[in-house]
Amino acid sequence: MGQRVLVVEDDPMNLELVTELLQQEAYQVLAAASGEIGLRLTAAERPDLILMDLQLPGMTGYEAIRRLKANPATAAIPVLALTASAMRGDDRKARETGADAYLTKPLDAQILRETLRRLLRRDNWG
Repeated sequence: MGQRVLVVEDDPMNLELVTELLQQEAYQVLAAASGEIGLRLTAAERPDLILMDLQLPGMTGYEAIRRLKANPATAAIPVLALTASAMRGDDRKARETGADAYLTKPLDAQILRETLRRLLRRDNWG
């Protein structure tokens, strides 16, 4: 199986769409419906990449990214921040939180593929 990608997404339709796109590219998909579950899965499974929705119930994606990047055991895992409600400055806020990249929904499949390849290639250098 290919590299493992954790998708932290609370919307079932968005999760299904992203999962399908990732599986078409031969990625193994792990899924979490909340930031808290995403943090637990990351600790247990050590995915190669995390796609993090920023608007999550309970702990926001911003807070989950902050915690991932503050933990030496997970800090090197690249995080792609995703949001449907993009506001001016959200991309800057996501990067300041520690996200390695930022995309808005609806996702452009080609841009998503290119971003995943770039982030995973960078991860493989280390």
